Parts: sequence; C-alpha cells; structure tokens
Amino acid sequence: MINFELYRIFKIVADEENLTKASEILCISQPAVTKHIKNLENELNVQLFKRSKYGMILNENGKKLYLQIKDSIESLSKAEEIFNTHKIINLGVHVNMPSKIYNNAISKFYESHQNSIINIHQLIAENMFSELEKQKIDLAFSKKYSEELYNNNEFEFIKIGELHDVFIVNSNSQFLNKKLSKNDLRNTTIYTLKKFSSAYQNLIKELKYSKNDTINIENVNYTAILELLKVRDVITVITKEYVEEKLDNNELNILDVGFSLPNVEIGLYYKTNSNFKELRDLIKILKDNCEV
Repeated sequence: MINFELYRIFKIVADEENLTKASEILCISQPAVTKHIKNLENELNVQLFKRSKYGMILNENGKKLYLQIKDSIESLSKAEEIFNTHKIINLGVHVNMPSKIYNNAISKFYESHQNSIINIHQLIAENMFSELEKQKIDLAFSKKYSEELYNNNEFEFIKIGELHDVFIVNSNSQFLNKKLSKNDLRNTTIYTLKKFSSAYQNLIKELKYSKNDTINIENVNYTAILELLKVRDVITVITKEYVEEKLDNNELNILDVGFSLPNVEIGLYYKTNSNFKELRDLIKILKDNCEV
C-alpha cells in the first residue's frame, strides 16, 4: 500500500532542500522528517538525496521520483483541502493541565478554521497513548514521558515549552522556617506523582537514591496531593504551573531547599501516520501561542 504521507514529505524536502525548513512546514521535528525520508528510501531500496552541510539535494534517483510524483502530490493535496472543509480534531489534554496554557492557541485556531471543531478529552497519562493508538484522539498535549510508556517508532513528540517541578508545602508548614539539606529531605517522606512522572524521576536523581536505598517517597495522584496539603503538614513535589492560583493566593508555598529540580518538557504527541492539514495547522498554532 502506497503511503501518501511519505511522498508528500519527500516533495517538501525536495522543494526546500533543507530539513529545518521542511520540518517547520510539516510541523514535525527534524529527526522525524529524516526518519520518514529514510523509510521511503528503504521502501524503494534507493537513496534519493545527496546529504551535505549545504542541505538536501536530490540525486539522480530523487530527480526521477520527483518528476513522477510532483503533479500527483499537488493534485491530491488540493483534493484533500476541498473535501476536508469540516474537520473534527480530538485533542487529548492531561487531566491536570491548566486550560489557560492552551486556551489562547485554540482561540487562534478557530479564527482561521471556522468550520473545524476541537473536542477536548481530559486523560491520565496511562490512557493517553492507548487513545492515540486507537485513534480516538488525534493529538495529545502533555508533559514528555519516559519511552517506557509508549513506542517511539509510532508516536512523535514536539516540544512546546517547559514546566517546573517544585517542592510545595501548605502556608502553615513548619518546614517553611527550616533550612533543609538533601539528607533532611531523604529522611522526610515526600509525596509526589507516579513513578513514571518527571517529578518522581527527577527527585530520585537529585536526592541520589541508589538501588539498595529505602526510598522515602510516596506516590499518589494529583488530587490526593492537594487533599494532603489541606489536612497535613507534608512536603510534596508537583508542577508549579498546576498550582499557580493557589500559590498566588498564599494557600500553598514553594519550599526553598537550596536547589532546583530540572525543568520538564511539555509538548504534543501524535501518531506518525495521522497528519492531516487541520492537525498540522493546530500543531503550529499551539507551538506559537501556548503560554509556557
């Protein structure tokens, strides 16, 4: 079966003679463009480009293929635009993601796509990739997760920005007036998200736990963390942007522990074989307009 998307990507790379420019037009990462070109070359069992520091130049095989498919790709692209005048996009958003991060981008999308509809589905991380796999959602907006959760050959991640995991306590906490060392933190139970989360993984690294250590970290969900902060004097690690309103109202406080946890990438996941025009447009608008 002919993969129209591979040939469309091939044509754009050939037109631009530059992977970076092609990736911007396609709204996918440069490594993904490279991978798609390699997949097409493997299917045809020929090389199509001369790769150099000056860009991607068609070789003789590439020129022959380009002449054969150029008009067809343009015709198919026009047909796609004609018949896809009312497109529904199912956008999966992590259940804890504040809507203010992406609301402006979605409003911008509707300004230029008045016949399209975005259905927003709130999902937990464990379900996000299975929903993408089943094509129940077209795009997922979330933190970047460990590849243990998904097959990176099937899903593409596009970075949009970064979030910040921080130590959080309630406003009456005894810990606010203490200068805690990393050793103190290792001897205090810290509550954070599940083991595959960035908060947990970065906490393990920063506190230098080894395989033989007793890890003094409790894994609970986001709602449970907020409830614990209401009723108990506990130290938690969660994403600052998720609780900014509570921080602004002094319901919660950031605990200064003398070091910072690494920033967390946030972005878009989509299935590599799902790349229609409206989806590409939405990806570009989210990249340019999300408040992160």
